[in-house]
Amino acid sequence: MRAVVSWMVGLALAGTPLSTVEAQEDPLIFSARVHAGFSTTQVHGDQISGFNKFGLCAGATIDMRRSGGQGIQWGILYTQKGSRRVPDTKNGDFNSWRYRFTYIDLPLTRTWDPTPEWSWGVGIQPSVLVSAEEDFYGTGYDELNYLEINPVDVGGVLQAGYMWSDKAALEVRLSQSLLPISERPDQPVQRWNSFMMNMAIQWMVTWHLG
Repeated sequence: MRAVVSWMVGLALAGTPLSTVEAQEDPLIFSARVHAGFSTTQVHGDQISGFNKFGLCAGATIDMRRSGGQGIQWGILYTQKGSRRVPDTKNGDFNSWRYRFTYIDLPLTRTWDPTPEWSWGVGIQPSVLVSAEEDFYGTGYDELNYLEINPVDVGGVLQAGYMWSDKAALEVRLSQSLLPISERPDQPVQRWNSFMMNMAIQWMVTWHLG
């Protein structure tokens, strides 16, 4: 796991190689981007699977580059993560519950633009926990007090985008915890049988401001 983290850090922080003196003298260009959309998420270790928990995500990033083909992005994104058990009413199973973990994501990614329309990137993403909540009885979210969630989630992120106009793009990001967000329970219990890890897909519209 440490090797994976080290590789992601090195890839995200690696400088853009410059092959000529002229390239080295190119000015560093900064541009801002605003994002808004929704997330579909799941949590490893909660005894269910599937991206059944929907939430909000929004924020902004700064793009830094010396050439049009590659750069580095740093962002701040508000993201609702968690998981939801879907009842199987056809078979008489009406049991349902939800986790909602609200984070401030701080993605740092290395990006490439293979064509003017398409882009992709890879990087690391520390996420600061804002709140951890659970809705077990279907009456609304309450603070999660029997399970301790780490204040910071260290994850990796992959992203891809498509420009449909000069200023607007569709963007999708897949993020995965690289380290557990909770300790493994001494005795497995309902909704918690292992250490937990977040996995989220963010679907966003992106506006380029510069």
